[in-house]
Amino acid sequence: MKRFKRDIETVLNDAVADGQTSCASVLIWHGDEEAQFHLSGFADLDENKPIARDSIFRLYSLTKPMTAVAAATLIERGKLDLVAPVSDFLTGFKDQKVALNDTETESVKRAVQIRDLFTMTSGLPYPGEASPAERRMLELYKQMETEIDEGRKLTTIDAANRIGQVPLAHQPGEQWLYGTSADVLGAVIEVVSGKTLNEYMAETIFEPLGMADTDFFVHEDKRERLVTMYERKDSALVKHPFNDKLHGVFSLPDVLEGGAGIYSTIDDVMTFGRMLLGSGKLKKTRILSQNAVDWLSENHLTDKQLEYFNWDSVLGYGYGGLMRVMLSPGRSFSLGAKGEFGWDGWTGTYMSVCPQKKMVLVVMQQLADAGTNGVIRKLRNVIYANI
Repeated sequence: MKRFKRDIETVLNDAVADGQTSCASVLIWHGDEEAQFHLSGFADLDENKPIARDSIFRLYSLTKPMTAVAAATLIERGKLDLVAPVSDFLTGFKDQKVALNDTETESVKRAVQIRDLFTMTSGLPYPGEASPAERRMLELYKQMETEIDEGRKLTTIDAANRIGQVPLAHQPGEQWLYGTSADVLGAVIEVVSGKTLNEYMAETIFEPLGMADTDFFVHEDKRERLVTMYERKDSALVKHPFNDKLHGVFSLPDVLEGGAGIYSTIDDVMTFGRMLLGSGKLKKTRILSQNAVDWLSENHLTDKQLEYFNWDSVLGYGYGGLMRVMLSPGRSFSLGAKGEFGWDGWTGTYMSVCPQKKMVLVVMQQLADAGTNGVIRKLRNVIYANI
């Protein structure tokens, strides 16, 4: 156990000392108790301010599993059908097109369905430059940011309807593609529940579990706990010019992003992970049924769809309800166990829930474009070798 502890501390301290990341904290739950907690680095380098256990991080895509759980509560209550067309809830998804190139489109062969949002097989891309659909989505996001600058109020549902009008990158259900599916799912939650996404998630997940530091913005009395986000430039760490107009920082934004908008702490994310490890229940509080958690945490992709789920960080994995699911540990770039599931965020936030090991691993960083970086891979190697 001493070597285990020392090896984790060495990974964290070396990463900070070498400038690989500005900070990193790791929390491990094993069996019925906290097994390890370690942290290293700074919430703000200029102020020489160390991170703390209650530091608040931008989760980015680690938001997605929380949105999936919120939507799953509507499924198990009979309010949402997995094969229902998204257009039943969002009119912008009626009569959709698929981009063939920058000027030509074709009609969809079938409508985008709710299940496609859970599995990222909708054809909805993120903004980018790699394909005609990505470029069109980029144009939309720039337009929405301009409108916000001009004082126009947009809602989560407004944004999702406009996303639905952008041509898809592929026919619904044909491929896996990382994109805006979770954001659209968040809007569907609003329509079905009749509540804003933050209200519904607070009522169904955060408040019942006691996740008091988790929200779509950082409350005024907690702003000193927010960790500064950094990026690597010319082998140095510099402050990232965080200025996403589609969601706020210290006030509730008008557009709530189910794919990237939540702020939280390492303990709150661990609480969420322990609920999943407990098959939807933590202590006396049940959030989901065991069957719903099983559905979220199993691979949904066909062999053809899996061909497109091919990032280095997910080799060996399938994909379930907005989360990776380990199918073949031997193909992975780090040690792991069959059946473990979870996701990560663009800033190096990370969760792994492992029923086989009765373990939850949470790592928090605040480094732009980190994802499952070398720090996390090294930590996984140490942790899965010792538990």
